[in-house]
Amino acid sequence: MAMTLRLDDDRERQLRLAADEEARSMHAVVVTAIDDYLARRNAKEFGGLADEIIERHATLLARLAE
Repeated sequence: MAMTLRLDDDRERQLRLAADEEARSMHAVVVTAIDDYLARRNAKEFGGLADEIIERHATLLARLAE
């Protein structure tokens, strides 16, 4: 799916500088940033689910630890 990303002048300038410093395209930098964001978001969701499971099954987990 194609998408247009509209950036203000300052963000575009910063993105261009970052891409130039890394010898990458602006597109590659944006895709990496999106991938990093999604990975952090998914990790946060997983952490929340893990906490919920630990809380819900605390008694069982304590017995298994013995």
